[in-house]
Amino acid sequence: MTLNNHDCLLRALCRQWPHTEVSDWKIRSLSGLTNESYYATNGEYHVVGRRQWRQGKQLGVNRRRESAILRHLGQVKIAPQVIAMVPHWLLLEWLPGRVIGQNEFSQPDFLQKLAALLAILHHQPLFGYRLQLRHQLESYWLQIDKARLTPRWLRLHKHFISSPMPSILKLSPAHMDVHYGNLLNTSWGLKLIDWEYATDTDIGFALATLFRTNHWGDSQQQDFLNSYCCQPSGYLDRTRLERQIKRWQPWVDYMFLMWFEVRWRQSGDPQFLELAQPLRLSFGLTF
Repeated sequence: MTLNNHDCLLRALCRQWPHTEVSDWKIRSLSGLTNESYYATNGEYHVVGRRQWRQGKQLGVNRRRESAILRHLGQVKIAPQVIAMVPHWLLLEWLPGRVIGQNEFSQPDFLQKLAALLAILHHQPLFGYRLQLRHQLESYWLQIDKARLTPRWLRLHKHFISSPMPSILKLSPAHMDVHYGNLLNTSWGLKLIDWEYATDTDIGFALATLFRTNHWGDSQQQDFLNSYCCQPSGYLDRTRLERQIKRWQPWVDYMFLMWFEVRWRQSGDPQFLELAQPLRLSFGLTF
């Protein structure tokens, strides 16, 4: 964590709680692919600080939108509560609990819990921020490393920009980054954190994103859908939902590929090239 981030968050905390002593605050970074979230405590208050960063804005992250979405979900109790939105920082309550482990995440009994949670989320009123997928892909295109561009990639991109997208099956609020590191088992039940990519989108796209994010095989997908489609607030026509998920999978894969390529350009971190490579190969993109 840089000194600037530390000092900036410290100023935000002292502005929110002016009676606290600056020296009492302890701050540490939280893990993640963007590393722009921090835990802060002075023993009395426990806070998550999420910074609005320039590169995050290029990826479509907007802390004010995230704040509005979390306030929107305040009555559902499946996400952290907002403390304040201050310049450059979103301050959230720290949720004590156990982060779900990777092995537990893919077990049938946990998939039932996750299906129930997501069915509730997908049944909520819309956030009011609809995913503009084509615009997002165009924005990513402007930010990729052009030295990696090939004629085949250009043709592929034109295909996604010009082709009609699947029609909407059910427009719903979605988290869009559900994985084991973003789920907490708390004394108040299962909670989702890190809502920076949350949006309104088709449930087929949301579930295709869930499956691709976690590299679930057919058995895990089937276990999830068995529970999801049986929920009172779930989508009951399973056959139709499965078809819709398959229609969206190429779009999800291309969105992920572009995100990894942009993060590589931003950070120079080779892990993003490693994550992008299987997707590149699936689209036949080679150098």
